[in-house]
Amino acid sequence: MKTLTRNLLSSLALVGYATLFFASGGPKQVAPPPTPAIKAPNYDFEPPQKAPAKSAQVVFLLVDPAYQEKFAYSNYKIFSDFSKAMSADYNESLTAKGYSVRGPFEYYDQVVYNDKKESDLLLQVEIDFDINGSNVNWTSYQEYVSGKGRYATYRTAYRYTGFFILSGKVNLVAAEPLTREKLWAKSIPLKQKQVYIAPNFNTLERSYNVGFSRDPGVINPMIEALEDYYKQVFNTSWNHLDPNELAPLKKEVLEIREKKKY
Repeated sequence: MKTLTRNLLSSLALVGYATLFFASGGPKQVAPPPTPAIKAPNYDFEPPQKAPAKSAQVVFLLVDPAYQEKFAYSNYKIFSDFSKAMSADYNESLTAKGYSVRGPFEYYDQVVYNDKKESDLLLQVEIDFDINGSNVNWTSYQEYVSGKGRYATYRTAYRYTGFFILSGKVNLVAAEPLTREKLWAKSIPLKQKQVYIAPNFNTLERSYNVGFSRDPGVINPMIEALEDYYKQVFNTSWNHLDPNELAPLKKEVLEIREKKKY
């Protein structure tokens, strides 16, 4: 009798669960969480002090900072934003030091002869970054494309997680504007960073194209690392761009031009 009662109760419970299941329309589809927004980088340097205008009595020719050719990611917005912001802040820093500035020009080849001739020094800024992806872990899987059953088609896609190792330095070079002969150089080393990523998108190839171009899970942590680098670069550059060290180079510029018959 107890067994019969137990079976009857179990059957009623199953009927109740089924009624609730179908009444609710079956299992609810849980929407994926929204993709986070891409962070707006805060690349800005405020000179700690300002010298009187033209007090350094040196005219600088300024060309936009550029990445070394070996750096494969310089055209991605995440990195081009970094170098473009540097251009404006080097202009502001030189002016705050009391220098006069011609530029900034996008490339040296855009500078006309008179701007070169009437400048005392050329400031070139070289960004030497390295991104090591040896700690990024890749997983392949078959992604559904279309069709059903045995007619379904799939393609190989990839997920990746882990971290990049970001390192590098920024080189400052002061040169004679016409010949580009180097007269002064400083290197600003940047401490190695582990940049942990949490990609939101998968990719159809083993590359970081999607990540560096539009994935907040890759871009945002990289921006945070670059913001820290930016502060380091300009705090150090401010000390290096001392008129007491750079103004005497005008004498060497005159000697080079006399020798080259400019």
